[in-house]
Amino acid sequence: MDKGYSVVVGMTLAYAVSFFGMLLAYIVYQRNNNHNELWRRRPVGVSFFSAVYGYILPAVLVLNALLTLVIKIFRGWDFNAFVWTNAALGWPLLIAALLYLLVGRFSWKLDRWGYRVCLLLALSGALALLAGIASLISSGYFDLHKIGSYVTGLIWHVLWAVYFFRGSTRMAFFQNGAAAS
Repeated sequence: MDKGYSVVVGMTLAYAVSFFGMLLAYIVYQRNNNHNELWRRRPVGVSFFSAVYGYILPAVLVLNALLTLVIKIFRGWDFNAFVWTNAALGWPLLIAALLYLLVGRFSWKLDRWGYRVCLLLALSGALALLAGIASLISSGYFDLHKIGSYVTGLIWHVLWAVYFFRGSTRMAFFQNGAAAS
C-alpha cells in the first residue's frame, strides 16, 4: 500500500505541476495580448491563485457532485465509496459556491475583499495543515508518505500567505480595487 500511495502522490504532483505550468503560460499570454487593462494590472500570482481557488477548484467540486449523483442513480443511494458519498452532494457544493463568489469574483477583479479572503484562505489552510501534521505526529502515526503530503500542502499555503503579505501584491488590491470594480 505504501508504494502505491507514493506512486499516486508522485503522479498527482507531476500532473499538477504540468497543469500549473500550462495555466501560468495561459495567464502570461493573456496578460501580454489581452486588451483588458485589468490583465496588466493584476499580478500573475493573483491571477494564478484566483484561477486555481476561485474557478478550477469549484469546478472540480461541482463535477464531483454531478458524478456522485450519476453514480448514486445507477448504483443506488446506499453506495458510499471513495469520494462519492452522500456528503459529496451537500457541503462541497456550498464550498464551491463560496470559493467562486469570494475568491474567483473578488480577487479576479482586484477587490479589497478578494485580498482579505485570499489571505485568510492561505493562512487558514496553512494552520489547518500544521494542526493535521501535529496531530498525526502526536498520535504516533509515522507514515512518511502521508505526513509528506501534508507538509507539501503546508509549504504551498505558507508560500501563498507570504506572497499575499508582500507590499506589491497588497497594493495591487488597494490601489486598483476601486477602479476595477
